[in-house]
Amino acid sequence: MKIENKIKDLIRKSGPISLSTYMEMCLWDDENGYYTSNEVLGEKGDFITSPEISQTFGELIGLWALSFYQQFINKKHLCITELGSGRGTLLKDAIKTICKVTNNKIEPAITILEKSERLISLQKENLKNKNVKWISDIKGLSLEPQIIIANEFFDALPINQYVRNNEGWYEKKVTTKNGKLCFMLDNKIWVPSDSVFLDFKIGDTLEYSEEAISIFSNICNHLIQCDGILLVVDYGNISGIGDTLQAVNKHKFKSVLEKPGQSDLSSHVNFKLLKEIAVKKNLYVSPVREQRNFLLELGIKERLKSLTKNVSSSVAETVNSEVKRLIDPDEMGSLFKVIAITKTKRHLEGLN
Repeated sequence: MKIENKIKDLIRKSGPISLSTYMEMCLWDDENGYYTSNEVLGEKGDFITSPEISQTFGELIGLWALSFYQQFINKKHLCITELGSGRGTLLKDAIKTICKVTNNKIEPAITILEKSERLISLQKENLKNKNVKWISDIKGLSLEPQIIIANEFFDALPINQYVRNNEGWYEKKVTTKNGKLCFMLDNKIWVPSDSVFLDFKIGDTLEYSEEAISIFSNICNHLIQCDGILLVVDYGNISGIGDTLQAVNKHKFKSVLEKPGQSDLSSHVNFKLLKEIAVKKNLYVSPVREQRNFLLELGIKERLKSLTKNVSSSVAETVNSEVKRLIDPDEMGSLFKVIAITKTKRHLEGLN
């Protein structure tokens, strides 16, 4: 059965559904969900992540992880966890770089949080003969210090939206009208528990992801218990205010309610809320940096010079354009933000 018909059937039986329920059905339906039945990454898909654009991204993240490990952990294992690893490209480049600069004396123990069987099969192909285990729940992390990488992970988790009027916050839900899907406001007032939502104006929209908050909170608890660090790289905003939900199909923006299951649905990460949760748990939160500044401080231009040395002009031009895409303010350089959370205040490369 088409996802649209499943959604309409659910609305017919149970009434209007939350936006998070709608997104979960669109993205993860067993038969026709976006992540379960489509080639979502690359030119044939609907988005290309930083590691897929340029090898320099995964290489620098690998060196960043190794540096943190050597300075602050330096125990038996270098444990790296990635949340939602796509095809495993970031980890492949990171592991290769770590092994190269340590003369194979350190081979990372890798954990991947992933629930897409299609993507797990791609990751297994890309990470053949590597020390990798897969988990479907963040609580499955081993009790060791973990360097946790969340690159374009939180933006893809289902959200709910709430709209402010004179009386309070009302949840935006999905229903049907004249046989078509549409939005409506619930008639119950929603009371947010986080103080980050107290600064508002009439008409403002708030986005809140229960799943993101649950995963993030569990990671914070792991950091408290075992040490380590969480690095979040994602497109997001600092205020947490505004309707940022978008649908992309074949690299073009579409209506969120158009052809459910055929578009990538994502929203901006609320970095202000993540910071508030971590600070309440007495963790150290780095300043929020733009991806451009983070990668420049990690040495992406120096790496670019070495990659374009002694190669043809056409190869050099391609590599230059790939790196430009990562750091150009008009492309990913300013839109993508970086933040890190760790147990105690530390000097973190690229984030001070």
